[in-house]
Amino acid sequence: MTACLLLLGVLGFAMSAQYAIGMPPLLKADEKQHAAYAIVLSQGVLPTIDTNTPADPVRYPQLAEALFGLDEPRRDIWVANHPPLFYVMSLPLVWLGDAVGSSGVTLLGMRLLNALGYALSIVLVGLLARELVPRRRVVPVLAGAMVLGCGAVTYDGGAIYNDGWGTAAAYLTLLLGFRMVREGVTRDRLIWATTAGVAAASFRSTGLVAVLVLGACVLAALWMREPTARTLRRGVVLAAKIGLAPVVVIGWFYARNIALYGDPTASAALFAKFSRQTHGGTLFQLVNPELYLHLYGSLWADDVLPKIWVVAAVATLAVTITGLILDANAKARPRAVGVMRRVDLPGASRFQLRLEVVVRALMAMYCVIIIVNLASFHAGGGWIHARYAMPFLPVIAALTSLAVLRVGRRWVTARSEESVDLRIALFASVGFIVSAMVAHLHIQQRIDGPADASWLFALIAADVVMLAVAAYVVSQLRRRLRPAASGDQAREARSIGRRAAQAVASPGRSFVE
Repeated sequence: MTACLLLLGVLGFAMSAQYAIGMPPLLKADEKQHAAYAIVLSQGVLPTIDTNTPADPVRYPQLAEALFGLDEPRRDIWVANHPPLFYVMSLPLVWLGDAVGSSGVTLLGMRLLNALGYALSIVLVGLLARELVPRRRVVPVLAGAMVLGCGAVTYDGGAIYNDGWGTAAAYLTLLLGFRMVREGVTRDRLIWATTAGVAAASFRSTGLVAVLVLGACVLAALWMREPTARTLRRGVVLAAKIGLAPVVVIGWFYARNIALYGDPTASAALFAKFSRQTHGGTLFQLVNPELYLHLYGSLWADDVLPKIWVVAAVATLAVTITGLILDANAKARPRAVGVMRRVDLPGASRFQLRLEVVVRALMAMYCVIIIVNLASFHAGGGWIHARYAMPFLPVIAALTSLAVLRVGRRWVTARSEESVDLRIALFASVGFIVSAMVAHLHIQQRIDGPADASWLFALIAADVVMLAVAAYVVSQLRRRLRPAASGDQAREARSIGRRAAQAVASPGRSFVE
């Protein structure tokens, strides 16, 4: 299943790369500011939200053209409230553009860099879905395909944003934390997870929430295996060390924001800069269904994406709600046949079931903190974009996958429930891919072609590669999701069982003191 996930990530990258080449430079909102951040940083200056965007028509003709006619606040690098890691990663692309005398190379390179981050995020959504639903082995593939079917994901992946890598780093931090909950805390796992957390906090401020949840993961992992006061103290110390790591590495930047703007994210200063109007209070937004519907719908219809794709959002939401209701009813009152029949899952010990609950609770904790921050941001005058829905995608995709597996039983039958899952996963994944390709072609009609005719060959090549990758991914899904492949389940189950048994058998040795 991991190979299928990787293929979906490759297809996501190909689709975003096609957008990156096909869209005129700096078409999407904030692109010029993100590009300017890297350019100014390459000159040895860490910009502020009031630093002017470079507008030299000779060196940066695209920026000069994009800034024409804008008022003063919108000519500034207002995204300078973000930590600098993405822009540090972009420095070689700026230097390459300077070396060849073409800022277009820099802009395209930064788009492709973000596309890679979004592609990794698609893969990591599937891996997180596996942690949330570990006993349904097709869920990761379904989750990855569902994310690919959200038109805004690959579209935003083709722009100059720091969200791709910020999301991927946060997902990786959560994934490594959940793995420690399941398999125990070791020094190597702790080091890798903390490194991912530091990177997440160095991309975007939301990465700090992932670091907080990582500390809770470590504490829960130790406590579940040895619920003693000594374990609690050790867990608190380790969680504190995890939280201290971003403070040491990137804390200076957030302290700088506080000194310059009065808060770590400069939200109030940005709202004042652009004279944003408030949208009620945080509590009002938290209980406002429009916030959640807008956030969910933006995954399919955001920015210039045709509003007709709201239909896809409504259909997906309807299937998800219906499937989850049927699934809950089937567990309470199963039938012998039909959509309500019982699905026998691989066996799990009581301890493993408790770990599943803990992982889901920690994921819920992450989502609650993010939505509270988002509600506060929206209440203060911030706008809602599809990029802000990315933290919730693992949960959305996992729930949709479970719902599809339940609803699909209305039409799909086979000798075993595992074979039914495989067939539903194949049909649904191909459906999501087809939807993604149709949306992609539709969105292309809403944006202009490349501003520079020299990119025409690259655009045609990107189209060919994207379609070829899509065809190859579908063929591989057909091969890997055949019922005959279900023999792999036994080997996978034995492997998972051995790891779980080792984690349970030696709780006191799970972390080297």
